[in-house]
Amino acid sequence: MSNTFEMAKYFFLALGFGVFTFAPVANSKMTGGGFQKLLSTTCLVSLFMAAIAHIVTGNSATDLEAILLYISTICILFHHQLHNHYDEKNTALWVLYAIPTLIGLYALYLFQDKNLMNYLYIGSSVYYLGAITYAMILGHWYLVTPKLSEVPLKKAILVTWGLLAVKLIWSGFEHTKLGPYLAAGTELGGGYAFNWLMVIMRDIWGYLVIFGMSVFGWKLVSMRSIQSATGIFYAMTIFVFIGEMIAIYLFYTYGLLL
Repeated sequence: MSNTFEMAKYFFLALGFGVFTFAPVANSKMTGGGFQKLLSTTCLVSLFMAAIAHIVTGNSATDLEAILLYISTICILFHHQLHNHYDEKNTALWVLYAIPTLIGLYALYLFQDKNLMNYLYIGSSVYYLGAITYAMILGHWYLVTPKLSEVPLKKAILVTWGLLAVKLIWSGFEHTKLGPYLAAGTELGGGYAFNWLMVIMRDIWGYLVIFGMSVFGWKLVSMRSIQSATGIFYAMTIFVFIGEMIAIYLFYTYGLLL
């Protein structure tokens, strides 16, 4: 049960910090404050749920990690409220953006008990998931502001490709250690068939499908077929959630960094 709540906390942190990090990719003057409020609301709810999961797993409601979540939530709340009055980011809004973004980097470090390798792995996954989810939310906003440039969506795809490349290199290295885990008759993990199934699903749904869809998404965005591209981003969001769910299960249960 503890692992279940830890995995839930990971996803809420990923949505909260991962998505909010990309808030400035689309110029708020062009999207209007409404888009920033939508992002802020998504991140607020996610960090609130992360705080609940943090406490449910037996952690103190007043430890450093909890306090950082509270500070981030308050900053994002004010970020949301100020965008009621300002479309373009001013100094106060940039400060309210920077604080949760920087806190997120350290909160993820605490989340992994200050283990550097696990921190880098979780961090790459958080911003990978965040970039794809951000692109999906932004794509929907084009229905409100159809004249918005396609450049922000292209930036989100480029970031996704960059993080995907990092994760593929890391995962490729980790695959070289999977011999005993995937050997016939193995008693490691969930057994031979289960281990192969989980690794194959992680690789196909979390990497191959995401890359293939992102290429189609790029082509559709370049053609200004934003509504079709948004459908692709929506499907990518579903697949990245499935892929990362499998990955985080393998990480927490068997210590695999896939």
